[in-house]
Amino acid sequence: MTWQKGIGLEEKWAFPPQAERIYSLVFYRGQYGEAQGDGGNKDKAEKGEGPKEDQNVAEKRDCLAELPEPLLHHILSCLTMKDVIRTSVLAKRWRYIWLYVPCLTFSPLKKTKAEEEAFITRSLILHKGPQVQKLNITFTYSTEALLIDSWIQFALSRNVNQLYLDFRSRYYSTAFKTRIHDIVFSCSSLTELTLKGCRIELPVKIKLGSLKTLSFEEVKVRGAVNNLLASCPILEDLSFADCYLKRNHVLVIGNSSVKTLKIEGGYLSGNLTLEIHAPFIVSIELIIELSSESYIIKRMESLCSARSVCSKSGACHEQGDTIFSNLEYLRHVKDLGMCSCYIQAMSSIENPTQDCREKHIMDFISFEVTCLRIKTGLMKWELPGIAYILSHSPNVETLIISIDEILDDQIEDNFQEEEYWKLQEPKFVNLLCNLKDVKIYNFMKNLSLLESKQNNMNFLRFLLKNSMVLERMTTTVNFRRNSKNKKS
Repeated sequence: MTWQKGIGLEEKWAFPPQAERIYSLVFYRGQYGEAQGDGGNKDKAEKGEGPKEDQNVAEKRDCLAELPEPLLHHILSCLTMKDVIRTSVLAKRWRYIWLYVPCLTFSPLKKTKAEEEAFITRSLILHKGPQVQKLNITFTYSTEALLIDSWIQFALSRNVNQLYLDFRSRYYSTAFKTRIHDIVFSCSSLTELTLKGCRIELPVKIKLGSLKTLSFEEVKVRGAVNNLLASCPILEDLSFADCYLKRNHVLVIGNSSVKTLKIEGGYLSGNLTLEIHAPFIVSIELIIELSSESYIIKRMESLCSARSVCSKSGACHEQGDTIFSNLEYLRHVKDLGMCSCYIQAMSSIENPTQDCREKHIMDFISFEVTCLRIKTGLMKWELPGIAYILSHSPNVETLIISIDEILDDQIEDNFQEEEYWKLQEPKFVNLLCNLKDVKIYNFMKNLSLLESKQNNMNFLRFLLKNSMVLERMTTTVNFRRNSKNKKS
């Protein structure tokens, strides 16, 4: 593949021989007739001089020629722009089709910064379509703000519906270096907006009346986030991943249209907090580090589904209060998922030395969950938490357990788990009266560490014995052995 000057962009990228394999199912016509310039194979097929295979291919070629342009545009929209432009050499009809493709995807080309910038810019300049449904740019170099602004201006001038800009770099560690102009927040045609690896300053006036999906990842946000959300009247899906906040923030999502919220990671300096008020949210996913009192859930009356995952192991011992407070606001959820960190925090309630205030908070909580999802290693410090959540969830009908991998240093000082579950049986009389379906994934995953203790089997016996209306139990087995414990 070579870069040449003085010719059109559609001719700059030579069509490699191996591309015949890639496009044979869709672009078979490029191997014959018009793609050759002189139509040699076509003439041979018409005169009967060529083999029968050529005549059959010519018939297939005619079928492809009858496809309407909207369908061809749809097919090309599934490819990156580098491959889309390559199709211009297949035949005369393909020469200018790429100029009208409605979905433009620019992926890294493994070229120099200048070449990639020129490729994106020239492709946008030559594009002749009246509207762009989707503009997807992944650019791994640090580039000038004016150039990025020109790309955004192009998208806005074509009434773009979906805008995806990813500037996360593989070559330098400086975060939030690329600046995005606030003009992107004045595009009334946008229905989906995704920004990654950049910094933005939110304007006072925002016009995103058609936006339904908003996603920020590794974005440094300055300005009023609540004003942004209030300016999106039909927003449905909201996601923040590893975004940076410099001060305490109260996230108020008052739009009744917003149904899903995802918060993953984040950069909160010092003891800063993010307080979440979302009375109309139906589903929330929290994948966060509870190393400080950083994420606080307040109003979520409409919540039906919640998933809470702690990204830092051991944080449950540091922030039990925050976990208990958040769980109190999730008590009405019907579909609840939690990781080992939350389970261990609930296990501390059974500890005789535990602070009485935490016990007081949790002793009176009864969960309304009907589908309970748990990630656990079934270790000794998790068992009381599992017993607690099961005993305080009388309406649970479906229990889904995913067995986590256990490290060598976690197996030490284990105890007789079989005796623990036997002691729990009197407490569970009529408590699991609604449990009908149990699914256990990665069953026996830690067999090499636990083969003498059988805690997986003991827990299974406990469920079978105390689930009076159980209809189905499904297990997937994973006999994964820890390499550190294999004998040479």
